[in-house]
Amino acid sequence: MGLNNITIATDSDLPSALAQINRKFEQIAAENLTKTVPQSGGKALEWGKLNNGTYGIVLSDPSNKRKILIGFHKNGDPIIAVTKSRDVIEALGE
Repeated sequence: MGLNNITIATDSDLPSALAQINRKFEQIAAENLTKTVPQSGGKALEWGKLNNGTYGIVLSDPSNKRKILIGFHKNGDPIIAVTKSRDVIEALGE
């Protein structure tokens, strides 16, 4: 998700302008938590706060199945996990 255009339309009424500003702040907040490298149909690499609430790095195969996780369990323990055929986060029950 990029912030290529951060301009707020000057002809907007106040509620519309505030809604635009709030959406931009949400985008900025999301970009500060998670970064991704896209690939066809998904994400090749994701790092930061993951969608399961933990922090780490996840690598996906070309079919967009998450296969490698370097990060933390929900209980805070560090982990390096690799799966052959299953989604790594689902396999861990995270």
